[in-house]
Amino acid sequence: MEKKTHVDHLNSEILNYDKYYNRVKEEKEFSDYREQWEKASNFELETNFPLQIEFELHNACNFRCTFCPFSFEKEKMPINFDLPKKEKILDYDLYKKIIDEGSKNGLKAIELGFNTEPLLYKQIIPAIKYAKEKKVVDIRITSNGSKLTPELSTELIDAGLTHLSVSLDAFSKEVFLKVRASKLYEKVVKNLLDFIEIRNNRKSALPTIRVSFVENEENKHEKEDFVSFWKDKVDLLSMQSLIKYDATPEALKSKKKLGAIKYNCHQPWTRMVVRSNGDIIPCCTVPGMEFKLKNSKDVTLKEVWDSSYLKNLRKDLKNGEGYKNKICKSCIENIENKNS
Repeated sequence: MEKKTHVDHLNSEILNYDKYYNRVKEEKEFSDYREQWEKASNFELETNFPLQIEFELHNACNFRCTFCPFSFEKEKMPINFDLPKKEKILDYDLYKKIIDEGSKNGLKAIELGFNTEPLLYKQIIPAIKYAKEKKVVDIRITSNGSKLTPELSTELIDAGLTHLSVSLDAFSKEVFLKVRASKLYEKVVKNLLDFIEIRNNRKSALPTIRVSFVENEENKHEKEDFVSFWKDKVDLLSMQSLIKYDATPEALKSKKKLGAIKYNCHQPWTRMVVRSNGDIIPCCTVPGMEFKLKNSKDVTLKEVWDSSYLKNLRKDLKNGEGYKNKICKSCIENIENKNS
């Protein structure tokens, strides 16, 4: 097995990356795109168009995880987190227009979800199929897994899904209830294991499968067991540091003092996000929602990607000078264990 690692310059430790890479490397388009991703993530390649576009399909979720602003009172939510009711569902024609633009500009990947639950979106299957028709290489979703029935799993794979990530953050129903405010732990685990079995029975490399764990004071004692259980079942594990907001419960926060912070970040080097109202932002973090660059109904993503504003932002984040931008500075300083 070829050894590969991936360095995240924000808040994630990626485990099993060599297993993931060896699963997809035989697909030449896929391996080429991942090589570009690694170079862009390490500030070595500034592409002509974002490698990945993330779509907020709708500004809603059916979970109320304690570390997520969906669980906060509205007046305590971060800036621009909650959108007006008429702006909460992404127009499907706008989605297709953006995919069309991406298809002409070498778009490699899309993420359907962006801090929300994508399986609530009524057009999720057509959205995946359309991206596949337009030759998007990596079609990804991040889900809480509660709606991931075997029937829907089969539909998603048939439609062309290439990557599933499920946010778990626990290794017991008690901790799952504490951090994800849900009694569905056993159902979610079963749904994911069923998905893995369906994928494996097809003897297909894709979709790849990831689980994630946002470490906090309420779940950190389960981290080792979580890794031990899932490492041989999935292709990737994403162990994430908590990003704190003003309304984050004190019980979740670490009491450790932060060490020296490096003000770098790879996100605006690899992706852009289109929100459910069409607004374009340069990263997939909640603090990044404060950015309002332009609206995709009015401009192309290429125009925004090539703007002097984003070029200068990328330069500052490469050079460890993200503190020059107040949104990036606040985000980076509120990560409990910022990566270098």
